[in-house]
Amino acid sequence: MKRAATLVLAASLAVSPPAFATDPFQTSSRVSLTLPLNEYWNIYGLGWHLTGSAINPGNLSNDSYGGIPPWSEWDAMKFAWTNDYIARDKVKAFVEDHKVNGVYTPVNPVPVLVQPTGYVWSWSLHEGWLDNCVVEGKPVPPRCLDSHALTRSFHFDQVPAYINGIHILYLWTRDAAFLNLMLPRAEVVMDSYMLGTMQGASGLLVTPGNTNNGTATGRPSTYMDQIRSGHKDGWVNASFYSALRAMGDLEEAAGNPSKALAYRNRAASFPAQYRAELWTGNRYAGWRDVNGVRHDAGYTYVNLPALVRGLPSPADADRVLEWLDSPVAPSEGGARNGSTSAYQHVFAPRSNTLPVTTDEWDHWSNPDPAPGHSEKEPRAYGTHFQNGGTFLWVAYYDIMARLRYRHADDAMVKFQRMLTQMTRDAYRLTYDVKGMPWHPAVPEGDPDPYARGMNSFGELKDEVGTNGEFSESGLNALTMLYGFMGVSADLQGLHVKPEMPTALLHASVADVNYRGTLRSIQVIRGEAVAQQDREDTLNDIATEVGTSSLTQTFFPAAAFNEVGVRVGTYAVDSGMEFDLSLESSSNQGASWAPIVTRRLSGVQNNAWVYMAVPPQPANDWVYRLTMRAPSSPLAWWRNQVSTVPGVAIQGSTMLDGDFSFRAVQAPQSVLLSQTGVSVPDTLNGTLGQVFDAAQPFDRATLRIGTYVTSTSGFTAKLFRDNGEGWKLMAKQTFKNVVDNSDVPMNFASMKPGRYYLEIGDEVGSIAWYRDSASNLGPTFWAAQNGISQPGNRTFQIFRGQYTVKVPERGVSTPVLAGDRYTMSN
Repeated sequence: MKRAATLVLAASLAVSPPAFATDPFQTSSRVSLTLPLNEYWNIYGLGWHLTGSAINPGNLSNDSYGGIPPWSEWDAMKFAWTNDYIARDKVKAFVEDHKVNGVYTPVNPVPVLVQPTGYVWSWSLHEGWLDNCVVEGKPVPPRCLDSHALTRSFHFDQVPAYINGIHILYLWTRDAAFLNLMLPRAEVVMDSYMLGTMQGASGLLVTPGNTNNGTATGRPSTYMDQIRSGHKDGWVNASFYSALRAMGDLEEAAGNPSKALAYRNRAASFPAQYRAELWTGNRYAGWRDVNGVRHDAGYTYVNLPALVRGLPSPADADRVLEWLDSPVAPSEGGARNGSTSAYQHVFAPRSNTLPVTTDEWDHWSNPDPAPGHSEKEPRAYGTHFQNGGTFLWVAYYDIMARLRYRHADDAMVKFQRMLTQMTRDAYRLTYDVKGMPWHPAVPEGDPDPYARGMNSFGELKDEVGTNGEFSESGLNALTMLYGFMGVSADLQGLHVKPEMPTALLHASVADVNYRGTLRSIQVIRGEAVAQQDREDTLNDIATEVGTSSLTQTFFPAAAFNEVGVRVGTYAVDSGMEFDLSLESSSNQGASWAPIVTRRLSGVQNNAWVYMAVPPQPANDWVYRLTMRAPSSPLAWWRNQVSTVPGVAIQGSTMLDGDFSFRAVQAPQSVLLSQTGVSVPDTLNGTLGQVFDAAQPFDRATLRIGTYVTSTSGFTAKLFRDNGEGWKLMAKQTFKNVVDNSDVPMNFASMKPGRYYLEIGDEVGSIAWYRDSASNLGPTFWAAQNGISQPGNRTFQIFRGQYTVKVPERGVSTPVLAGDRYTMSN
């Protein structure tokens, strides 16, 4: 948000789209998220060519499909759920036409060529990858005279991806004819090639032959075709793990239980083997070469898919995510030269966090070298998407990994930043668009009007891979569908298992195509009982550090247990803090009683921020929300023409309209409860409580005493035991605590497991009550400064409840966090 009185939202696409362009993400509680999400899907999912658009005045956006074997899984993930542009049938046709050595069909008889039976071709018309870098009729570049000469590489990531794509398409279509056609082919690929030729029956897949050996003389083995990965490749093997599990499902569906069990048993033993071969201490290496040497340049595109596929333990997953959130090697060129952030490009982490060495780099498609550098050297770290740059699609695996191993709030930060970065770029991160700033390598006067350009951040096309041939970039939009809304298909049916962040109250998606029928799905985390939620306001009010407060009064129509506000941080995307307090008055504002005050931290720009409050009953009281003490300039969005019951105030001055706010009833059920009180333990250091949660939970309350003070406070922390130690999951600071009150914490739904709830950083006088005679079980215990005390603290843990609606099926049903609603047709 610009620091000005007026503000412009990211608009939806500016021209009428072709017939196949849709806005599947119909509504959410954040219009500022829904609009760019649909825009993203139209550009990167459907590949809408934006001719004449005010946003992108060129004619090249993104390919809709990969259309060849390396994209089998990605294409299926993008389109198995939808009917847009007859996309699903088109992807099925791609998969059915993929060539597999030794598999003879009436349509495409395929002989065994260079690779043995079961090898899936790298390209539609070619067994190998198109990387021989020699163009007929043109001089042979010096870099083509050694490693590649006149021959292509063989790639292997498409081999397991072929099975994974078949699996995804079958689960969504349940097409028996498709299964009967494709399962015999998948069995040849798995049994003959992966378990046989590639030795996957007993260990990690090994790339066959002498050329893909992972050494300085080896060939690229995957989509990352300038990296000499090979022998035991991390990316290929993580996909193999999914393929084993996929084969278990396909065999079960075909009525072959013994085969299904065999594949599943092989999959169960695989994660330990994967770790033994590739684990470096805080991440997986890219590959282990034929000499047994691990190669580790911090390959995020290897590690993040491994997390999403479920390979690491929770402790190892924590190590991977902590590595990404820590400083990395500084860039040596490009728009972010000198940056030590893995997220230097904001929308996704770098492809690798250490420079690729010359021995690991295949220079077949290098552009002209920089002065003084050899054609064979890697591009400078930070200037190429395979060396310190990034690909847009890596964000999908980053977001989904954080959702799987952390929680939705952690994932939502990455999702929102990805979308925000897109809207901040004049060309929505696309390249080769008419009118873009010229790439410095393109001579002035070049007749090509679609010169390889620069985006608004000075990043060149070689630095980041976004549009054009990168059709997989469209996956990122589907983190809403597959991730936060939790929509998935398996052999039991179509499931909705929500895991919404606190920043979203509801979200919906249209035209979900399961078994040939369309439906819309809505997930609701909570209902607003009082609100002014217009996001197209033309006016905001800023509060500077140390200046007067901003206040909104309101009259709720029903009981509520949560409040939310929409704020702007003037493009400060992290680290922003401010105080938010709720008070009530039973006498129309003649006097006010405090309820809760919290210091909100890590606030994102233009975000809705929600705070739990003690349950407030339905009554005719007036409430007021107050924002104050920001760490940097802060705006509270306001609609000047709003007429909801209530008043917007700056300091003591009444303003036109109302600030953006919501009072919300978010259904909760008690998961754990210790209400007995016998001892008020004084906070002198830290006080804590260990507990086991058998189900997910998203709220906690702590019975706190302040010795009748009104200005006391503390910081609460929630830790999870990942099997090797306590890892911080949430941190919240409370101020002006009400004496003898149940102080509420809210957060995204936490996974089942063992937790430690702790308070510290005392301000004034604070006590946390304890029942010394209570006994919730031997794994529950109170602590003072880390030392066990008798009994348990007075606390409660709550499990959230969603509402899932499917109007076409007449469905409106509650679903507890961690549970799922299933549709069989």
